[in-house]
Amino acid sequence: METKAITVRVEQTVKEQAERMLDDMGINMTTYIVSSLKALVREKKIPFELVTTQYLTDRIILEKLAEAEKEAFDPNTVCLSHDEVFAKIREKYGYEI
Repeated sequence: METKAITVRVEQTVKEQAERMLDDMGINMTTYIVSSLKALVREKKIPFELVTTQYLTDRIILEKLAEAEKEAFDPNTVCLSHDEVFAKIREKYGYEI
């Protein structure tokens, strides 16, 4: 089957990070891009999730709230008083809040 070249411009750091990750997975950039394009054609949709920054922020907040709720109901959770919390902050950051 005949192949065609594609030229893509991307920030140098993104390219380097992607190449390192793909190398860890044992594939090169060409293999990844071809696989992604084939998945696009096969699935008739983008093979990964495209979301806004706000969506990601909301999702992270919901995950952290779920973790906090689970921790709050864990009988092994140690609860600190207001004074203990601020003492730890003063100790860590060295100033009054």
